Amino acid sequence: MQWEHIQAEVRRARQSRFEQTVTQRDLVDSVSQILFRADPVGINFETNTDEYDAEAETIVIGLPNTHGPEDVNALTHETFVQWFDAQTAGPIERYAAVSSEIWNLWRRHHGQHGLSGQ
Repeated sequence: MQWEHIQAEVRRARQSRFEQTVTQRDLVDSVSQILFRADPVGINFETNTDEYDAEAETIVIGLPNTHGPEDVNALTHETFVQWFDAQTAGPIERYAAVSSEIWNLWRRHHGQHGLSGQ
C-alpha cells in the first residue's frame, strides 16, 4: 500500500510541474539540455537525455522570481538539493556556469536583451 501511495504522489507532482510549464515546454527542453550537457551531478550516460527534465521544470517554474544570474544560481542549486541531497548537489559554485547560461536563455526567451545585472 505504501508503494502505491508514493507512486500516486510522484504522478501528482509530475502532473503539477507539467501544468505549470505547459506553455513553456520549449524553455523546459532547453534548460534540460543545458543541465544534461553540464551534468552537475554526474548522471549523464549519453542515452538518458530526459534525465534532467524534472529539475528543468522546477527551475522554469522558479525563473519568474529571479532577477539575475545570482538568483538563478541559488534557484538551480536549491533545485538540485531538493531533488537529490546537499552532498550530491555539491557546492553552489558548481552551478555558476550553468546558471549563467540559463539566465541568458531566460532573458532571450522574454526578449530582455537589454537588462543590466548580467
